[in-house]
Amino acid sequence: MAESVIPDREKRKSVLVSSNSLANKFIFIRWGIRPSQRRRYRNLFTSIRKHCRVLFQHYLLRGRLEWTIGSEHRIFGVYKFDEIRGNLILGFVHVKPGAEWTLPSR
Repeated sequence: MAESVIPDREKRKSVLVSSNSLANKFIFIRWGIRPSQRRRYRNLFTSIRKHCRVLFQHYLLRGRLEWTIGSEHRIFGVYKFDEIRGNLILGFVHVKPGAEWTLPSR
């Protein structure tokens, strides 16, 4: 995600991620179960999707996502793009170093 958000131009570019797509990706990577098998593994998909929504709500309440990789410090602003039938869609925007003050404090 970080590579696709970091702009090579001055224009602000954001990435949209839905909680259900995150859950589907996690389930596929962890157990090798595809979203087309959702009926068979209904409880697993329901549980993981619920956890992903809680995680997304946490990021949304914080309003930012920060981490350090080696000597690089990355900051992303987080905003709610949409919510459809429990599927929370968040937008992540890269914030340049020194411009952290532009993010709202919560």
